[in-house]
Amino acid sequence: MRKYLIALFAMVCVCFILPNDAQAKKIKIVTTPETAKIYVDGNYVGDGVYMLNFTRRDEFFSIKVEAPGYIEKQLRVYKYDTRKSIPIDLREDETMKASVESDLANRYFTINVREGVDEDLAWKLLSQVMLNYFDEMKTSDKASGFMNTTWKVDKFTESELKVRTAVQIKEITNEGLAYQIRIRSEIAPLDAWGEQGYKPWARVLKRYEPLINEMQQRLGKN
Repeated sequence: MRKYLIALFAMVCVCFILPNDAQAKKIKIVTTPETAKIYVDGNYVGDGVYMLNFTRRDEFFSIKVEAPGYIEKQLRVYKYDTRKSIPIDLREDETMKASVESDLANRYFTINVREGVDEDLAWKLLSQVMLNYFDEMKTSDKASGFMNTTWKVDKFTESELKVRTAVQIKEITNEGLAYQIRIRSEIAPLDAWGEQGYKPWARVLKRYEPLINEMQQRLGKN
């Protein structure tokens, strides 16, 4: 009995003497794409692959994985997870595939109307181009030289985002007939209600990209 008690006491002592790292556990994080950036508890730790090292004090780590053109993913990895390796596959962002980066998004650009095109013809050509891309106009006032489309909303369910687009045109004085044109492009979470949640987006959906060149070709100076 005495020997048993001595052995038990020795085992208890060893458990208390062993450092915390003796009970460490490792779980590997592997991302797709391999270029995805990995953040652990808010700190950048590497790309593609990272080994989580749990000590006795660690219960979980907060993980964030992101990559351009993909939907960001956040999750918690707990110490009691039985997996030795956890794959994190990012989904492609539909909004990125369907759009292009543009310096002209939400900014006015100017088209100087070429000789031989008067105000009536210019207005007719502008209206034709706009109706090729938008179903209806919100404002079309030839007397004031102002045209504005309604918002057209495109929803991207997998990305849980929506993009709205509108175009504004206004006549200006610029040594002759000229118009300023702005493609308004805004993005918001899919569940945003009304005007809430939308913010300017420095990209333009690909379907509207030809609009600028088409207006330039039909009205602009060579």
